[in-house]
Amino acid sequence: MPRLNLAPPRPMAELAAMPLHVVVRDYPETLAVFRRFGLDVPGRGGGPVSEALAGADAGPLIADLEAATAWRKPD
Repeated sequence: MPRLNLAPPRPMAELAAMPLHVVVRDYPETLAVFRRFGLDVPGRGGGPVSEALAGADAGPLIADLEAATAWRKPD
């Protein structure tokens, strides 16, 4: 069976600038993080992660997203 090519983890600054729907598409494990923060991904899908919390500090969200994708680091 061919090995799946997974997107590598992104640094926090890149995650912050990416649209929500792209993060979920490329990193499906992040959907649980968005849900835990109470975010409506379809409703906010086109906006950047940094603006997802409507004016609140997105730092904890971005840190949790980075942690959720850390397992993807190459060996």
